[in-house]
Amino acid sequence: MTEKDSPKHGPDRAQLRAHRQVFWDAWQKAQADLPLDALQVRIARVIRLHPEYHHFFNDLEDFLDRDFEVDNGMNPYLHLSLHLALEEQVAIHQPPEVASSLEFLMQRKGMSRHDALHAILEVLAETVYFAQRRGGEPDVMAYAAGLRNLMQE
Repeated sequence: MTEKDSPKHGPDRAQLRAHRQVFWDAWQKAQADLPLDALQVRIARVIRLHPEYHHFFNDLEDFLDRDFEVDNGMNPYLHLSLHLALEEQVAIHQPPEVASSLEFLMQRKGMSRHDALHAILEVLAETVYFAQRRGGEPDVMAYAAGLRNLMQE
């Protein structure tokens, strides 16, 4: 692992641009009503849920290269990426607590699906944050425990 790929520094600029390009392409194709593959459909759906981020998709170079400041809330690209990961977890029921916590928050707490996803996303974001700080993989057991905590009445 090189210094620039270390958890302290994160992915290099080329990797970041490549990942963001996938979001950019999906959104632009969706806006132009062009055919989308399955991943692009999911990406476009997540972006559509967040009109507060749509303005970031007006300028390709700005979107690909912008350094988002954490003190203004969550990085929009990170937020959309976590949403996408969370949607995948819900679809495949992994970890199993993710689908049950979503259902609990919607049925028992009366949250909208999007609000419930955001509550779960906070647990996922914290799990990813601590993994990055440790320089290791996310702690799936801690993530599952955090999800179970959401289901406490």
